[in-house]
Amino acid sequence: MKISGNKIKYKHVRLTWWDICQSEEAWIHEDDVLKHDIAICTDTGYIFKKTKTKLWLFTSFSEDKDGLSVGGLTCFPIGCVKKIEYL
Repeated sequence: MKISGNKIKYKHVRLTWWDICQSEEAWIHEDDVLKHDIAICTDTGYIFKKTKTKLWLFTSFSEDKDGLSVGGLTCFPIGCVKKIEYL
């Protein structure tokens, strides 16, 4: 991907991650507790930074005379990341 004749330094990825899901019911019988599960979600974007504990992903960007600006920024706890596919 090129921006103003330069290559963007951020990797384009598809991120699959686990999301916490809360029960919608006020009360749930103990026999039904384990039927409730997490959600598996997918985002596509660019990795801004990845550390041992966090991953910052942005989904859009713009460049002008002041430099690069990013949009749709999300910070994921690395423990929630299931898979990273490089596009």
